[in-house]
Amino acid sequence: MINKKFNFFKNPNFRIVYIFARFKILRTLNKYSRILLEKFSKKDLVMGQIRKKNLILMRNKPVASEENYVEIQTDYSKEDILKKLKKDGLYEGLNLTKKTCISLKKLSDNCKLIHKRNNKVFKSLDEVNLFNNNNSKPCTIVDLIDDSKESISDLEKLLDQISRDEVLLSIANNYLGFVKNINTRFAWSTVCNSDIKWRAEEQTIDFHYDIHDFGFVYVFFYLTDCDELSGAHEVIIGSHKKKKLKHLINSAKSNESELKKYYDKENFKIVKGNSGYGFIEDTSAFHKAHAPIKKPRLALQIRYY
Repeated sequence: MINKKFNFFKNPNFRIVYIFARFKILRTLNKYSRILLEKFSKKDLVMGQIRKKNLILMRNKPVASEENYVEIQTDYSKEDILKKLKKDGLYEGLNLTKKTCISLKKLSDNCKLIHKRNNKVFKSLDEVNLFNNNNSKPCTIVDLIDDSKESISDLEKLLDQISRDEVLLSIANNYLGFVKNINTRFAWSTVCNSDIKWRAEEQTIDFHYDIHDFGFVYVFFYLTDCDELSGAHEVIIGSHKKKKLKHLINSAKSNESELKKYYDKENFKIVKGNSGYGFIEDTSAFHKAHAPIKKPRLALQIRYY
């Protein structure tokens, strides 16, 4: 395991990002450099093709969809959302349209569920639950994007359209300066008797912050009713711009009890919501997923960078 980690860090591009993307001032400089490059670029934007890899749907040079898939639930304007996101690292109040929710659920009901770690493919969540029963190595996460096929399914086409919704893409472009790429994941988080170590290999259930790049933002949508007993997301408000020095120079993971000594209790926010509910987050803030205990969670995760 140690040797694997050292080999991983030999990648010079990763080393630069992993070390320096932790610092907000460098992420801010990256944003404005993106804006300048985009402003003076004379190339016409030609959207890239949909690709699939590692159960992720990918699109580069995205262009906004013609149809609307997302609604803003509050009276906030896009400018208000950006201010909230910059201040707190989180904005709640997005919703998939009713039509979009119905279509997603209908298409997902007919999809294979894929668990690459166990090399398993299931026809339904019931089959997953049957496999997980009394299994010491259960499928804690099963994905609906099938990267074994080059063809793009109707579900994957819809997911791509949602990721390029005009509201979402506009907010992400303004927050980052310019969105070069979108990665989309659609997956179930299951209720199962998994020990913490096994689940943590598939889902980050400890507080951590992301260091994917010098600029990124995530949009999450629940497709099932969600609370702390059914896989809700938790974030520490404001921690995207306020960290101890040791948070920045050590591991991106931190102990919850230690974080509670540094951040105010009211800053620990569990994001709850009904099916269709969504939020946008700068995941350079400390965050984690709650393992489902009573009900499984179906969630759409979209990363803009």
